[in-house]
Amino acid sequence: MIPLKKITDISLLYLSKYSRLFLNFVQPNPIEASIKVTENCNSRCITCNVWKNKPKNELTTKEIENIFYHLKEIGIKLIGFTGGECLLREDIGELIRKAKEIVGGKVYIITNGILLEKKAEILLENGVDYISVSLDGLEKTDEKIRGVAGHYQKVIKGIETLKSLTPGENPKININIGTTLTNPNLPEIPKLIQICKELKVTWSYNLLDTSLYFFKGINTSELLINDESLVDELIDYLYKINKGEPETVNMNSASLEFARNYLKNKKPHFYCTMGYLRIFINPNLDVYSGCWALPPIGNLREENLKDIVKSQRYKQRVKKMFDLNCPRCTCGYIISVMINRLPSTTIDTIKNIKKYRKYFKLI
Repeated sequence: MIPLKKITDISLLYLSKYSRLFLNFVQPNPIEASIKVTENCNSRCITCNVWKNKPKNELTTKEIENIFYHLKEIGIKLIGFTGGECLLREDIGELIRKAKEIVGGKVYIITNGILLEKKAEILLENGVDYISVSLDGLEKTDEKIRGVAGHYQKVIKGIETLKSLTPGENPKININIGTTLTNPNLPEIPKLIQICKELKVTWSYNLLDTSLYFFKGINTSELLINDESLVDELIDYLYKINKGEPETVNMNSASLEFARNYLKNKKPHFYCTMGYLRIFINPNLDVYSGCWALPPIGNLREENLKDIVKSQRYKQRVKKMFDLNCPRCTCGYIISVMINRLPSTTIDTIKNIKKYRKYFKLI
């Protein structure tokens, strides 16, 4: 059963693009929380700077467990573990299990896949619901971007191991391969999608965004796409594959057109709803309003999460995000663009939210 309040909030967010008056009736009510459980990373990606800095302090298992109680209090339904590389944590299985026990929601992880084969049984035994694995091209291209010899084969082997542990048509874990679209890998996307089809996993893309703190300062000279015809070719292909094989690639047209314009450096406009729907927490216990490009809005060592989310400063922050009075990052743009384009009827809105977020089951 979908809570009436969530139906109302989504409908009001849609209507707010016509009149900001409606935003006054939408309270920040996050349903997703992403926790950076470590800043350590065993990749050497040319698209990221996280691995270049060694963190001084890591959260203990108990400190992360305490976060779960904060999340439960505000009604979080989806918990994500990211990094750095979250599988570097020896307690990752325990964290997944405790998150499900305490919060009661779904748990996903985002991983570079290097340790996926080694941790496969642990992930399965502790009940992770969704895994997104980074793969940035075919073998040579991927290893150049990720900076780790053998990365491509490690990812494939890790996925195959998980699949062997969860046989049948209805696996316990949904697996996705995520690719950041760059100039070197753009021509390889059709082959990557074919590999996903053979592995019986889904495929999705990310848009390179240097406004996020861990991407600032990277050398984009080899990464940025400068051939608009290649962009059109890819997006047109994704339309075709999306229609013919939605079990592998499932995207909405608004998101595809956003990506087309973004990759052509046209900076498409949208109204950001992510501040209302999710929060981020880093290893310093800083709380972010669903956006890594903006400064933290509070800290769990100083305040309860519920007090932060209900505060006036949080409400003002998410209103500014809605109007893109911010660095305009692309994180979560798929959800925002979808809500922007949805019809105003509540039923159609919820149907589309469920369709395009079926793995996360956000509401």
